[in-house]
Amino acid sequence: MSLARVAGGDFSRAFLNQVEMGKSQPSTRLLRVIANRLGAPVEYLLEGATPSLDRRLALERARVDVVRGRCREAVAALEPVLDGLDWPLSADARLCLAEALFGLGRRADAERELGGAEDAIRAYGDAYRLKRLGALRAALAGKRRPALDPRSLGAAQVRLGERALRSGDHAAALEHFREGRVLLEATSGTS
Repeated sequence: MSLARVAGGDFSRAFLNQVEMGKSQPSTRLLRVIANRLGAPVEYLLEGATPSLDRRLALERARVDVVRGRCREAVAALEPVLDGLDWPLSADARLCLAEALFGLGRRADAERELGGAEDAIRAYGDAYRLKRLGALRAALAGKRRPALDPRSLGAAQVRLGERALRSGDHAAALEHFREGRVLLEATSGTS
């Protein structure tokens, strides 16, 4: 991205160049503007690393805890993930939290979490997460939880990955391809 595009009408390219060289420090407001235009968290600009990996690890720990029936631990593990806005991590965290809350018998809280995730999932047209949402809603309604076919979910993830790649969202494409591969490998017996 060019300096002119990042600067926009908020500050000069020369100022941004000085920030880049370490000769000037932007205000918190300008730092947020720069981070927003770059599509990066402010932490990335301050520390040089994105906290996304830590949030992904926390989510995976929580998913493992839910599978093991350790729902209280899952809720605690999800705490650092829930305040993020990055897709699809934020939606996955809400779905996992809903599942953990359901496991703790807190149906109303679980339903609230599903409602919070649903708008984003529908906006992205994410078939895989819509199926997960439907399965959790069926469980909340007291119905038998439908079995989700990993092969069809894997294929849906691959399609979403291809769509994200075509639109230029490489981070989302990578996430979808990874999840699709894991699901497809689970059904084919390869690793």
